[in-house]
Amino acid sequence: MSDLEITIFNQKLKLSYQENEKDRLINAVDVLNKSWNKFSSIQGKVSSQKIITLISLELQDSIREYKDELYSYKQNIDLLKKEIEEKSQLLKTTNEKLNTVKLETENKDREILKMKKALDEIHQELLQIKNNIFHLNK
Repeated sequence: MSDLEITIFNQKLKLSYQENEKDRLINAVDVLNKSWNKFSSIQGKVSSQKIITLISLELQDSIREYKDELYSYKQNIDLLKKEIEEKSQLLKTTNEKLNTVKLETENKDREILKMKKALDEIHQELLQIKNNIFHLNK
């Protein structure tokens, strides 16, 4: 653990911290000191304890607002997840229908090819018959 000398509420303190928490600690102290400075107009008129209480109330209110905002974001994320799931299911259903139509189209194409082949054979037979008739009339 490391130690850090800082000033909170115009008082010097020595705090121990874990190396990975140094930035969080410094940020928290900055927030507290900014809050303290917001109440500079009443410093000396009321006790430091009352100012600290006001800061605590203000911070608690901010925490509540952030929690409410976070809850709202989570609800929006849940709604988006639900919408994505519905769209995904719709896409899956549409893909299944598309595959069915594709198979049907392939089957129809094979039938058309068979019919073309049969028509070509009939055409050839008709040409043969026509040639036979033509040769008979000569």
